[in-house]
Amino acid sequence: MLLPLLAACYTYAPIDPGEVNTGSGVRIRVSPAAAGRIAPLLGGADSRVIAGTMVENAPAGMIVEVPTLGPDGIGTAFQTLNQRVSIARSEVIEFEMRTLDRFRTGALVGIGAIVVGSAVFKVTMRDPGQEKLPGGTSSDIRVPLLRVFP
Repeated sequence: MLLPLLAACYTYAPIDPGEVNTGSGVRIRVSPAAAGRIAPLLGGADSRVIAGTMVENAPAGMIVEVPTLGPDGIGTAFQTLNQRVSIARSEVIEFEMRTLDRFRTGALVGIGAIVVGSAVFKVTMRDPGQEKLPGGTSSDIRVPLLRVFP
């Protein structure tokens, strides 16, 4: 349930492809010719924009690991598979790196702390009118008159 909120903590920023380290999250917009070549590898997904993890970054080109969905083999379930795609530098139109958005992350952590704090406060604070009287037994029942007769 929190996955969409956690995904909002990241953003993509333009960067020079030569400055990206292996293991970084990247998003690459490729030429139409490259998209046509890559489309069968990704299983018919929109291959004009590729988002994945940088595996190798060489001056001539790069290898990006892209998550795709494949049949699990049991019923209609799917599993995430990773396909490595080779892209030449000449095929890259736009290159972006995934970075942590500090403002969104701080806002999400702050909202989460408020929600958890208010839940803990509500659970730990007792309503002063609901406690049992000292020396009473469990068979004592006290009903306020205003609640019975409005």
